[in-house]
Amino acid sequence: MIHWKKTEWEDVNLIEFRTFADLPRGTMYDILQDAYSFDERNKAIWDDNWRESDDFFYHNPEIAGKYSLVTCLDGEPIGFVTWDPRNRPEYVEIGHNGIREKYKGNGYGHMQLEEAINRIRQYPGLKRIIVCTNANLVAPKNYESVGFTLYDKKLNETESSHTGDYLYYEINLEK
Repeated sequence: MIHWKKTEWEDVNLIEFRTFADLPRGTMYDILQDAYSFDERNKAIWDDNWRESDDFFYHNPEIAGKYSLVTCLDGEPIGFVTWDPRNRPEYVEIGHNGIREKYKGNGYGHMQLEEAINRIRQYPGLKRIIVCTNANLVAPKNYESVGFTLYDKKLNETESSHTGDYLYYEINLEK
């Protein structure tokens, strides 16, 4: 559990990192809908994926407990991040990562990502942490702020092209 003070004039907000098993089914789906609500095309494109991801983590609590975290502010789930460890020790890939719209811009996404990276770094012999995101989202700045560097870029010619080109980031742990 982490206590985090937003500014010296505000009350201390209690930040906890919990597991999906601690929260109602649908939490992941609800956060994803909210986090991407800035453009209605996102829900139309990714709704099935969001539902499948939510179902997967609730059907597999042992995986959810090891390879994801849910950020809660004063008990309310405001964001989460998942990661896929199956390619260790070569790399671990960050999967879904989001913060509810009304909490964006307050440092919670940065804090959430730092916590995930700290947990991922614990895997023995791990060489890299990777993630793919899109250029027209806020995510690239967040990934860069915690040490990811861009190593590749590809044109996005899918129905999600409004989110921008694909950006591939890494944290190289072998340096």
